Amino acid sequence: MVLDALELPSAKLSLLPASDVFAGAGDLPLLECITAKCRALIALQGAQVLSFCPQGEDDLLWLSPLESFVAGKAIRGGIPLCLPWFGVNRREPELPKHGFARDQSWVLENVAEADDGNLVLNFSFQPSAANLALFPWLFSAHLEVSLGESLQLTLKLNNEGVETMPLSFAMHSYFAVAALDKLALKGVSGADYLDNCRQLQRFRQDETLQFNTEIDRVYEGLGGEQQLCDTARTITVTGSGCDTVVVWNPGAALAQKMADVGEYFSEYLCVERGMAFADELQLAPGQQHVAIMTVAKAC
Repeated sequence: MVLDALELPSAKLSLLPASDVFAGAGDLPLLECITAKCRALIALQGAQVLSFCPQGEDDLLWLSPLESFVAGKAIRGGIPLCLPWFGVNRREPELPKHGFARDQSWVLENVAEADDGNLVLNFSFQPSAANLALFPWLFSAHLEVSLGESLQLTLKLNNEGVETMPLSFAMHSYFAVAALDKLALKGVSGADYLDNCRQLQRFRQDETLQFNTEIDRVYEGLGGEQQLCDTARTITVTGSGCDTVVVWNPGAALAQKMADVGEYFSEYLCVERGMAFADELQLAPGQQHVAIMTVAKAC
């Protein structure tokens, strides 16, 4: 789809190099979307939503102030799509973490306004020959981004091959917070989790979560709704077809070793939704999996 500046009845879209938006950034193409309901920024690399501001509200998503926007390098912040595997590949640990779809360009197939006034963008991705050398299952991915008073991502993953395909993924959301040390996360109490800071040992979430050090927890089969209750607002995360919940922040010590985080670690918490670990999918030939995640500021 050719797009430089597209005006719809109640929306305007502009395709800009990152350097036009962020001082000192590279020229990675970004899509700026402005409607009566919200403002959003999406990178064509990874079809990654980088920013989402409901009308009159601050950004619900966090984007690293240190991000360089270099093509082929994963972008730190927003909502990266980690697929066709999440985290360390469990079969071949030497492969890149989080798959390859997040650092490659997706195709913008269509832009339209829905009857409810939301702006809807559709992106697609198909692996290259080089990708298939790492992951020898033919698949396609389609992402629908609905921009309104809330943000909704609908991810459709299809097995286009003739063999059953192992698949794990996550919508790796970075949420902006005002005070990490005062943040409360609801929707995980009483659930079992794998603690990636303790060799993936299993524990029960009986205590109140504290965000004063590194945290990396995987809640399998949880689903439902999570609420990030900040000092100034509450962000809700709901979904279907994305039952794994991952809660992550590097903490001060690890963040200092991360060139694109550093002192800014306290400005975000990742609450990710996907299907991973025990929730990993086995997609039969011709089968499709649909995952829907909705992010909103609570009234």
